[in-house]
Amino acid sequence: MRLLALALCACRCWAQQDLHRTYTSSIDNTAQPYRMYVPAHHSTPAPLVIALHGTSGNENTLLDSHPSLKPAAERHGMIVVSPHGRGATEYRGIGEHDVLSVLAEVRKQYAIDPERIYLTGHSMGGTGAAYLAMRHPDLFAAAAPLAAAYSYPWLARNLVAVPTLWVAGANDDEYYHRGVAVGMERMRKFGARATLESLPGEGHDGPMKDFDRVLGWLAKHKRDPHPRRYTYETDTPLHGCAFWTCLQSFQTPGTMALITAEAPGGNRVNLTLTNVSEFTFAPDSTFIDTTKAVPIAVNGNLIWSAPIPLDRQLRITHGWSATLEPLEPRALAWRNHRVAEAPRQLDMLGTQKTLGTWIADAMRAATGADIALYGGWAYRGLPIPQGAVDIVDLLQCSRPFDQLLVTVRLTGQEIVQILDDNVPHKGKDQPLRIDTPGASRLLQPSGLRYSFDAAKPDGYKITATSLDLDKTYTVVLEGQAVERQSVLLAGKFRRLDYQTTAIPLTLALYGHAAKSGRIVAPPDTRITAR
Repeated sequence: MRLLALALCACRCWAQQDLHRTYTSSIDNTAQPYRMYVPAHHSTPAPLVIALHGTSGNENTLLDSHPSLKPAAERHGMIVVSPHGRGATEYRGIGEHDVLSVLAEVRKQYAIDPERIYLTGHSMGGTGAAYLAMRHPDLFAAAAPLAAAYSYPWLARNLVAVPTLWVAGANDDEYYHRGVAVGMERMRKFGARATLESLPGEGHDGPMKDFDRVLGWLAKHKRDPHPRRYTYETDTPLHGCAFWTCLQSFQTPGTMALITAEAPGGNRVNLTLTNVSEFTFAPDSTFIDTTKAVPIAVNGNLIWSAPIPLDRQLRITHGWSATLEPLEPRALAWRNHRVAEAPRQLDMLGTQKTLGTWIADAMRAATGADIALYGGWAYRGLPIPQGAVDIVDLLQCSRPFDQLLVTVRLTGQEIVQILDDNVPHKGKDQPLRIDTPGASRLLQPSGLRYSFDAAKPDGYKITATSLDLDKTYTVVLEGQAVERQSVLLAGKFRRLDYQTTAIPLTLALYGHAAKSGRIVAPPDTRITAR
């Protein structure tokens, strides 16, 4: 009888539940929807799959439109939850907060196994699954990005802790394959358990046809909650926390920060830091005896050797000095990382867009290029608000794209041709319904001025420019310009000899804002419509 009781506790059996729910957002007190499927049979505590919808979808899309998902959840005994994520947010900023809030809601309602929380998603959702796994490697057991658009290569080292299965349709557009491949190379370099599969004969939706295999692969993995060694890299302090450490500030904003932590034995902890000014440390008591002295070395120098009570953490500042303080709970708090001040709102409205030109300035400053060109095709970002500017505002202002910047050498004449190609007209400038106001191909420059007349024929639309047509310039563009032609390149797409930098757009924006402390629209007139 005792064995039977134990078996009943381990496996709950009831009618399956397909639930439409909402939670009240702590950000704006609005009711935000999410969809949840609870299989008839699952273990307790139960595994949980967070399934993220694509750009034009919502919380219902994956569960209603893809018939293999619910049977797969039944077969593997996995609860599935699909957040709305505030729509086409790329699951960054408020979208990320929404996903984590839904996760917290589900964990209140159900006994969820903390070692078996998984991510998957399609297209934007696949990209989002990768993004969240990289940002929170201490939270997720595994991730399966499906038809992801790109792979955040500058964060790839964080996936050493999170196995990933990347599935694409072999016949999908090339930029999906290219966007994932660049990150895959870096994942493998650092020993991440990353598998890439290309499905023969399938297009963009192909990876969603067999959720049974996807969920079966996820179910094979469990999170290691107590690693004795890890490396975590980040581009801003907003995502500074992982495992035992929580980065508070950078020495040089605009450069990646890196923490490698290891506990080799004997209660000792070694921390190797790159570009870290301040961080907190809370030892893992499963293998560190906090009642005894905990020798801590930072970059090879012993800075601490005393007990650390379980309700305390160390705050370590550049120098390096350490002080005990009360242990702080870790959560992705909303707008608590102020980075600069904006005297006025910056947005993507008008011809010379205040936000677009500021972003171009940030790209140019980060790379040292002569000229920066920033396009607003498929723009889905938000304005930078007047007043205090938080790091989260920088994540949201440039959506949907966040990729490594690239540089290319172009003559003034070639730049004029590209400017001309992006002057808006109905055949080229057709924003989608999910794009936000200001979506336009018109290029926002840094390092040059130009005038245009949209009524003139192609090739003659640029009426004046500050460029020397015979001079060769170094030009910085978003990576998406050369991967998926988010900027029209006057017939040079896939023909440009470009260099990929180690600087993602987010890092450039954060560095530019943090170094100046003020975000202001450039005072000069760079674009004139005739």
